[in-house]
Amino acid sequence: MLRSKILPQILNQAINNTDTKGVLLMKEDGSLIACSDATTSSHNTSKIVAAITSNIWTAYNRNSDLQYQLIDCEEGRFVITKVASLLLCVYSDINTEFGLLKLKTQKLREYLEEPLGKVEHVQ
Repeated sequence: MLRSKILPQILNQAINNTDTKGVLLMKEDGSLIACSDATTSSHNTSKIVAAITSNIWTAYNRNSDLQYQLIDCEEGRFVITKVASLLLCVYSDINTEFGLLKLKTQKLREYLEEPLGKVEHVQ
């Protein structure tokens, strides 16, 4: 069983050192379900990242066959994937390798897939 108070703590496990700035769990419209940020980030940053990444995901996922999306920007890197009916985004600074970010995203996705899948059926 997945408790809502535990969800940010689970997301925080991906931020174990300075390479990852944040982890977001959001709806496809960009509204945050849970987030975990590095201490230097603000909650407004999470809202902005969620809005932008969900729009990019929606724009490129027209056939619903997209598994991962890797985005490289001037200020950082993002990996987005779908978990049940939600989006999971892990973002970092520009120096972090995409392989590490994708691996963190993949492991979080595997861990959250079953409990979030059960919540999806209840709705």
